[in-house]
Amino acid sequence: MKLLIVESPTKAKHIQEFLGSGWQVKASLGHVRDLVHTGDASYVRPPDFKMNYCITDDKHKEIVAGLKAAASKADGGVYLATDPDREGEAIAWHLAQVLGIKAATAHRVTYQEVTEAAVRKAVATPRNINMTLVAAQETRRALDRIVGWEVSPPLSRSLNTKASAGRVQTPALRLIVERERAIRKFKSTTWYQVLAVMPGTNGAWRATWQDGMPEGTYFQDKPFADALAAALPSIPLTVTAAESKPARQAPPPPFTTSSLQMDASRALKIDAEQVMKLAQALFEKGLITYHRTDSPNLSQEGEELLRDEATRRKWPLSEKPRRWKAKGDAQEAHEAIRPTDPAELGTQLDAQEKALYGLIWKRAMASQLIDAIYQVTTATLDGGMFQNRAIIFKATGRVLTSQGWRRLYTESGDGDEGEEKDSEASNPVPSLTKGAILNPERGKAIEKKTQPPKRFTQATLIAELERHGVGRPSTYASIIKVLFFRKYIEQKKQALIPTDLGERAIDALLPFHFCDVDYTREIEETLDSIAQGQAKGRELLAKAYADLQETLGAMPAGAVQETAPCPMEGCGGSVRKLESRKKPGTFFWACSNREAHGLLQDDNGQPGQPFEDRPKPASQGEGPDCPKCKQPTGVFSTKNGKPYYRCQKCSSAWWPDKADTDALGEKWKPMGGKGGKRK
Repeated sequence: MKLLIVESPTKAKHIQEFLGSGWQVKASLGHVRDLVHTGDASYVRPPDFKMNYCITDDKHKEIVAGLKAAASKADGGVYLATDPDREGEAIAWHLAQVLGIKAATAHRVTYQEVTEAAVRKAVATPRNINMTLVAAQETRRALDRIVGWEVSPPLSRSLNTKASAGRVQTPALRLIVERERAIRKFKSTTWYQVLAVMPGTNGAWRATWQDGMPEGTYFQDKPFADALAAALPSIPLTVTAAESKPARQAPPPPFTTSSLQMDASRALKIDAEQVMKLAQALFEKGLITYHRTDSPNLSQEGEELLRDEATRRKWPLSEKPRRWKAKGDAQEAHEAIRPTDPAELGTQLDAQEKALYGLIWKRAMASQLIDAIYQVTTATLDGGMFQNRAIIFKATGRVLTSQGWRRLYTESGDGDEGEEKDSEASNPVPSLTKGAILNPERGKAIEKKTQPPKRFTQATLIAELERHGVGRPSTYASIIKVLFFRKYIEQKKQALIPTDLGERAIDALLPFHFCDVDYTREIEETLDSIAQGQAKGRELLAKAYADLQETLGAMPAGAVQETAPCPMEGCGGSVRKLESRKKPGTFFWACSNREAHGLLQDDNGQPGQPFEDRPKPASQGEGPDCPKCKQPTGVFSTKNGKPYYRCQKCSSAWWPDKADTDALGEKWKPMGGKGGKRK
């Protein structure tokens, strides 16, 4: 008898049917162990950054007991078939630990789809547990624990309410907060556009006046726009350039995890977490390949399956199987998301599962079909001069002439209200002859207003996180979920809006390195390097811990008090006044642009110069020799005017001797050290 351990009971049931007698398939229900939650053992700290684990809960204690009993009877061996990613590898390692199986002798099994052929092939070729993947997961978990355990208590004190700090959630929240503040600061500009409405056999078409304004500026002369629009029916327009040619559009690649979350959340109007739950169910039922992937490409087997189904349906295929370039940090450990059997239409699924499966099916099938072809027509029209301005109009029209892949799939838009439709596709510009003279039916002056930045939706936030390299595709849904759970954001229609608590949390966390998206991206890249065996987890933990401690001592004791533009030339950031926790009553300023400079001094309630640029007080004279370097000390004064001696080479300081003021007395440490105090 052989024992195969998977994560999900649903998956266990399917695989048991595949393998039949001789196998027992049981589920672990995800992670069986996690970090200890109470006492000193719960902290992950230097020098060794030891991680103490315990079984997560009573339910998993029962599961582990059952797995141990089954393992004791599995004379054919124990096979660990948890999910084929970093988390799955760690779960397999934890299972080996609780079952007393050495990692070097464990039978690790992975497959990209829950089909009989894939599972049988996997169990026939097991491998050892990949300890570099485990190390990357452990390091990621340790980083999250360090940030949460170290920063959340002072953050709660700063905000005067229970609050939590998250290593990856914080930069995501910062993106939302900064977008909201940009919207508040936005001032709309009114401008004008003039259209010439032209007659055509396929309907009226439009040409737009080229106002000649420099990029970033807007035409605001309303009287001229109205006058030109009114005069257009009497202004003949000469065609000075005209072109009509086909343009090809290739299909998008099959879904990756991030593109699935983005497109499905828009098309199906569900959140990213629900998308991942539905995808997990489809994977466990054997209908799609593994849904946590950053590769846009298919396996050779996947390509053949899709192309065979398209051939059966007599759909025109691209000449060769398509390939796509993955983004720079993609690991491409798994192929893109596709149906395991394209002939399967998912008729047995519930409504939401069927909708998501249909989206995956259409996108994967469309990826292998021929290009869509448009006929694109452009024209330039010259009307001479009007009120000392050149009257040049341009028109572009685009007509779909061959559907190609678009017969199956259309990428959904963001769904934001007020979003303009494709003006080119609805503009039937006819084929025109150079030199032809056209008479407009009428002119139209349109008042327009510049629009503020759009609030993030779940889809556009995921796109922004991916662009900045914050988190990984498999974590995007959990990032958004945590922000909702902590009441840092709320959702109105599809828009994500920070709460007051969320904004105050970001203000308090600005001094921390992990608040910066670039710093977080570097951490993610290092975790990927650890997974590839190219970096050490302990080195990353030591650096991250040191970065954290650099700022923790300056965590504000109370609520954030004041903000101001950063005074440093060329910085462009905003600074916030904070109170030192170590020295209550002492203030400093933290800038949102940490890369430009460090913390700023407080200059009579205003942001001053960076601490590293603080001018050193000049010596007021020469004092006794330093006992260490034998060089004369300098004479200095405290804020209260009391004299003391300091060696400008060794930095040691002394009070004058009580009996002989020209001699060195007891040592003095102005920052509250163990040196003596002047009485």
